[in-house]
Amino acid sequence: MTDLVKTVDVETAKQWLSASEAVLIDVREADEYAAKSVPGSILYPLSTFYPNEVPFEHGKKVIFICRSGVRSARACFFFNQEYPEMDAYNLEGGILAWG
Repeated sequence: MTDLVKTVDVETAKQWLSASEAVLIDVREADEYAAKSVPGSILYPLSTFYPNEVPFEHGKKVIFICRSGVRSARACFFFNQEYPEMDAYNLEGGILAWG
């Protein structure tokens, strides 16, 4: 699975997002998202995840985030299988690393 999942660190992800170069997809559950989330992130829980329904824009990077990086790695893997041409990343350390 790891060969299909690229990672990005928090600082780089923040730069991409502030430059509107990426979208951030949060794959945690709604209650987790309500407790703490990154402003501007899009909630799309892994429990209802279908890669072809992920809201993204062609030409922008897609960053997946969860609590620690495990669920988002799975989401990124599934997304990359459906869209190998897209620039998709798993956020290293998840929301815990975001700060």
